[in-house]
Amino acid sequence: MLFLFILIVSPLLSYSSISDEWHSKSQCTQKEFANHMDISCNSNEFILIGWSHYGTKKPGGIRSLTKQEQQSQQRCEPSESDCIMDYTHKIAELCNGVSKCEVILTQQFIHKCSDEATYLFISYQCINNSTIVDVCAKSSMISSNGLNLISPLFPNEYPNNVNCTCTIEPIELNKQSLPINIDAESLSFNLQDNDYLSSSKSLSLSGTIPFGASLFNEKTFLRLTFTTDETLSQSGFWIRLHGYYQCNHDEYSLGSKCIKIFQQKQTWNNAQEKCLSIGSRLIHLHDIVQEKKLAYFLLTNYEQQQTSFWISDAKEKYDIHSWWPWRLSINEGKCVLRTHDGWTKRPCDELQSFICERDINRQSIPLAVRCGNAQAPLSSTIITTTTTSSSSPPPPPPPPPPSTTTIITTSNRHPTVSFIQPPIVETEFPSPIHKQHYFTSTVTPSINTEHIETVIETKSNSIDPNILA
Repeated sequence: MLFLFILIVSPLLSYSSISDEWHSKSQCTQKEFANHMDISCNSNEFILIGWSHYGTKKPGGIRSLTKQEQQSQQRCEPSESDCIMDYTHKIAELCNGVSKCEVILTQQFIHKCSDEATYLFISYQCINNSTIVDVCAKSSMISSNGLNLISPLFPNEYPNNVNCTCTIEPIELNKQSLPINIDAESLSFNLQDNDYLSSSKSLSLSGTIPFGASLFNEKTFLRLTFTTDETLSQSGFWIRLHGYYQCNHDEYSLGSKCIKIFQQKQTWNNAQEKCLSIGSRLIHLHDIVQEKKLAYFLLTNYEQQQTSFWISDAKEKYDIHSWWPWRLSINEGKCVLRTHDGWTKRPCDELQSFICERDINRQSIPLAVRCGNAQAPLSSTIITTTTTSSSSPPPPPPPPPPSTTTIITTSNRHPTVSFIQPPIVETEFPSPIHKQHYFTSTVTPSINTEHIETVIETKSNSIDPNILA
């Protein structure tokens, strides 16, 4: 009997996972080089832009360049002495949520550098669409390493007059007594005024919210509702959800990390010793998402607004492909200082504030998501929705429509002012596990409570980024 039970249950626990591998490309922008850069993933994957900047080389500078830096000058790759202009938002608007993206390279004048850019740098991930759920689709899944939730038709404009609900709750394989937090972070968030993504325990969110921001942080159970009115729409949202055991009462939760911030300034070695004495270590930021998450946390939560902190390890121990954090420092050393503008190598005997992290037993906990009125883990994919009728025999199929190409137009988007909310950790509520949540649709014909057929759609995009400005 036990054997049969395992056979029946195991398909429901066929977890999907999210790849954390980052890719990067850098290309010269002068006229003698190619006038475009191609970013591509597999047809069953979505592009997620982590970082992008235009840069210009500054020969000489405050010190002579190393041999490696001289080689990067010639290859149009980033180096510490570069003067750069953050271009992440523009490239993300162009490439997020599609499988292939062509970026047209043109001459860019960087005003703060008083010079023209000589290269463009882009870092990105390829996210498998088996980990992505449309908030307005009748769908459910279990993911072992976080899951992605998108608005309908993302990255195109979402429909008007929708009211969609998803519920997310953890699946514990080994029951523990520790509370579980569900953390929702922004990968892309751009809603028109009067369109909202709401949690049953938190405020409603609208407008534009930065990449990496923590949107919701709630215990045990998360119910999200997406509502839109009958007027204008935007590109919508792409959020990533993880489940983690709760941090101690004197710690802050920062994704998979439990952190403590120390304003009392110490040398790098003394800071590391202090962290070790409390069972932690100096914070180690592995990628651009963690950096942006920390930046948003400091902006919205920390009273002193301190932005410079010692972080762990020397530069040589960081193998970062998700962005280019390094900046040139006048007083150069071997220890890494995180500032609001980037990371610099400073003398280790300088006195600086520091952050300790603890991520023991903070592995991501499997999450189950149910959208629409789905009741059990069924599927997880990027879907478009079509309506069929089960009350009468289907009519004869219409003639095949002509082939079409999905075109993503970004030049007419007008981002709204951000409604920024710090992460909220509420007191624990009973989990309404058995409560039915219904999906409704009022106007848009492509979204309905009737039978929904899933169709995988491969998208591509090619737009001159200059029109995005």
